[in-house]
This record gives sequence, C-alpha cells and structure tokens, in this order.
Amino acid sequence: MVKPFTIAVPDERLAGINAKVASFDWGALPDAGSWQSGVGLADLKRLVDYWRTRFDWRAQERRLNALPHFTSEVLGQKLHFVHARGDGSRAPLLLLHGWPGSFIEFEALIAPLVADGHDVVVPSLPGYAFSGRPAAPIGPRRTGEIMHGLMTELFGDARYLVQGGDWGAAIGSWMAHDHPETIDALHLNMVLIQAADVSPKTPDELAWAARRATLAKEETGYSQEQGTRPQTLGVAMADSPVGVAAWILEKFGAWADVPRDEQGRPDLWQAFDEDTLLTNIMLYLVEGSFITSTWMYRGRVLEGSGQFPAGSRIKVPTGVAAFPDPVFPPPPRSHARKTYNIVHWNEMEAGGHFAALEQPELLLADMRRFFADQASSQRGRRHRLIGAAGLAGVAALGLWALAGGSLRSHDPEARRRATYPPLDVPKAVAEGVWIVDSGPIDAMGFTLPVRMTILRLENGDLLLHSPTPFSTKVAQAVDALGRVRHLVAPNVAHWTFLADWQRAYPEATTWAAPGLRDRAPVRASSVRFDAVLGETPPRRMVGHARSGHRAGRCRFQ
Repeated sequence: MVKPFTIAVPDERLAGINAKVASFDWGALPDAGSWQSGVGLADLKRLVDYWRTRFDWRAQERRLNALPHFTSEVLGQKLHFVHARGDGSRAPLLLLHGWPGSFIEFEALIAPLVADGHDVVVPSLPGYAFSGRPAAPIGPRRTGEIMHGLMTELFGDARYLVQGGDWGAAIGSWMAHDHPETIDALHLNMVLIQAADVSPKTPDELAWAARRATLAKEETGYSQEQGTRPQTLGVAMADSPVGVAAWILEKFGAWADVPRDEQGRPDLWQAFDEDTLLTNIMLYLVEGSFITSTWMYRGRVLEGSGQFPAGSRIKVPTGVAAFPDPVFPPPPRSHARKTYNIVHWNEMEAGGHFAALEQPELLLADMRRFFADQASSQRGRRHRLIGAAGLAGVAALGLWALAGGSLRSHDPEARRRATYPPLDVPKAVAEGVWIVDSGPIDAMGFTLPVRMTILRLENGDLLLHSPTPFSTKVAQAVDALGRVRHLVAPNVAHWTFLADWQRAYPEATTWAAPGLRDRAPVRASSVRFDAVLGETPPRRMVGHARSGHRAGRCRFQ
C-alpha cells in the first residue's frame, strides 16, 4: 500500500553524526599523494569544514520535503520514492539513479517533466536512503523486477518510460529485457550491459575497449571490494561519517567532467557545491544505508547479471545521451546497437558520470526530444491503423479546408487577414525560407505529403509554420538555423503535431486559428488564438527567398 512519507531525521541521529564528524582525527591521516592515490585531502577537508560550520541538514530536509514522497512495499521490499503527478498527457516516467548518487540527482528535472505531462517517479534503490534494507544482496535484475512492480502498482497495465545512468542504466536495461511489452522507450546516459556474445570488431570499438580496460585497472578497485567483500567494508564505514564522505567524494571528483591540473587533481567545485554533496552523503548516513547500498555490486555477482544472455536483443526503442564520462567512456554507437535497438544517439558536449547533476539542462533536452520523437512515432503507427471511416473523416476535413479557402477568397477582409504571416504574428522578411519535407505519410494506401515552412524573422528568430510530425533529425537541423520563437498551426491537421514541437521549444509563442481552441493536444493557456492563419506562405515570399539568401529545400528521412 502506498503511503505518504515525510523526511524527519531524529535529532539524536543528527547529533551523533555531527559529533563523529567533529572528532575525526586528521593527524592520523598522512597524505599518500592527493588525488593520484584516492580522495584529495584538501578537498575533503574543505567539505568537512563546511559540514561542521555551515551545513544545515534541516534546511535541506525542508527543501526535499517540498517534493511528494511516498513509501510502499513491493515484492517484499520497502521502497521510498517521489511521485510527482503530471496531467496524464504523456506516459509515466521512471527515473533511476545509481551509486554513489541518490534520488536528489533528478531534483531539477522533475518539475519540467511534470509540466510536459508525465507522471514522474523517482525511487531510492533498495538499500539506499529511505528504502528499506534488503534481506540479502540483490543485483540489478532483481531490482528491475521490483521497479516494474512499483510501476505496476502505481499505473496498472499502462506502458511507461525509463531513464537511468550508472546502476539505473543497468536496472532499466534489465527491465527492457524482461518486460519489453510494458516499456515504451528506454533512455540511458550510460551503456553498461551487453549481450554475452557481443565483442568489439571495428577499429573504433577496439580502441574504446582498450581504453576501457586501461581505466578499469586504475579505477575499479572500489567495485572489486564492494562486489566481493562488502561486509568488511561495511564494518569499516559503519561508524565513520568522514570515511563515508571520503569514499563518495572520491567518485564525484574522479567521475565528473571537470577541469584537471597536470597532477590530475579535479576542480570538482565547478560542478558541485558543498550543500549538494553533503545532502547526498547524508542520505547514506541518516538511515545507515551506506552499507546496504554497496550490496548491489555483490548482488550482481551472485545473480550473474553483468551481461545479458548470448543472443539477447533489447527490442525496446533506446536513446543514448553519450556524455564524456572520464572513467566510463561510452562505447561507439556501432557497438551498443549490437545489443540495443538504438533509435537515438547524441554525443553530448559536456557532462560526466553524474549527468543529471552536472548538466541537467542538456540531459533534460535530450530526454525531451527522444521521448517526444517516440511518442510521435507511436502516434504514427496508431494512425496507420485508422479504419475507412476515419480516413473518410480526414478526407472530409481536407475538402472542408479547401472549401473554406475558396469562400475566404471572395471576402477582401478575410483575404487580407489570411495572408502570411498573420497580422498579429511578427512580420518576417524574406531573408531565409526553408521548406522541410518530412513526408510522405502512408495512410491506408494513400500517400500524403507533409511539409513544414521555416522562416527567419527580421530579428533573426525562427518561425515554424505548419509543424510536421516531430523528428529529432528535423529538430537538430532547425537548431542549426537559429532560435525558434514562434510555432504556427493553421489547421487541425498540423495542430495534431504541435504538442511535441511545443515541448521541444517551451519558450516559443504558439499561434493557432481560433477554431482550434478546444482541441486537446496543446494546453490552451500557452497558445494565442487571436489570428486567422493562412494555410501556407505566399508564393511571392517563398520564390523571392529561394532566389535570395539562404533559402533551401531539405528532406529528412
């Protein structure tokens, strides 16, 4: 049963942690070589000094409690999770963190994704933060079953989306492997699991594998310890908050995409502030969950879930945001596609292992585009199943539009208001006009052309007229032209495609004909209905632009 939950750490627990932090004996800790031998002591001391003198857990607790927290028992495991409810216009979305992160990694992403229409669910993994301790170590495959159970409890048989990095990527991948019928799309910012019979072949793949092997020798001692002897490590860490902080801080410094000096010392303060780091560390301390958080590594060994069985193929559409992780570099796309159904791949310009904390805007934008593209593709598949009656309705709508256009031509005022751009839309100059041919669309044997017109306004901004079905390739091409500030839907056909473009460009002003006011896909409060919109740009403008500056015709498959 789902129950509301409030974070409220007892004063006695906080006092005990603070006393141990204050009494840590720095004199017993010689420096073995700064970041070349583990955590940099100077950075650790900076963090601990802030902890002792300025960190306010209660303030962080109040901030976190602004989120809607819940607990439930799923397959015998107590789970803590955030569940922020959208308007139901988009599929539910499960966000999965890893180690040594926590649910707070996704804090900046929750509100924008809810605004997009998703129900957003962000659990603490079993044994982490406020989720209960497992009875024994469990790995990513069993954890995937528990997460699927949570989503089923919350949403019944509804299909849902999954995003994850680190353990979240492994868990989400196993969910897609074991439950492809329930997952609409999988978005990863790490690719951790491949089929057992997959091996690197091309020069790029072999170079990546060699680099990965070199890094593994230097950087995976923690994983060997946690995967083979987590109990011994747990004894050492159980009574040392500073020890836990050092173990975690080392990973934030080593795994983040931050500048490093000639000795390899990371400037981790460019990516993280003390409050963020300490709040995350405290989530491992207040419930004593650091020990059981390491059990996932042991569980992976015990259940043999480090690889998919030979011959496995993830059929769920998969998108990858390939961040330049300095320790876990992403494989080449050619290698990942041997196991996954890769339909989206984006080489990210910045951001490391903790993408949601380091570059939340970049991760959010990539997720939005991928999920919008998949939603559009699924609608296209559904549209192809339309019956004869539905097709007749579409044909009737087209005849109505033609008849309406003919009637307007006899009314001078209507003709004036129907010219493009509409009177109340910023006037465009014929500096650049692009015709994007994203069709044709096949509908029950009929081939229908689908074209969108892009105009550059006099201030340099772009206006998209008559949006076509959303496509990541088209969006990337549009982004290369400039900043989109206006979206125009002149009729119901293009109105049906508008929602995904609006989500991709949330700052753009949306213009629509008044008759579309009650149509569902786009929130009316964000649309201006004060113009009668023409169907297409006038020929003279398109012709002049093509003979002039940067006009062109593009086709995207």
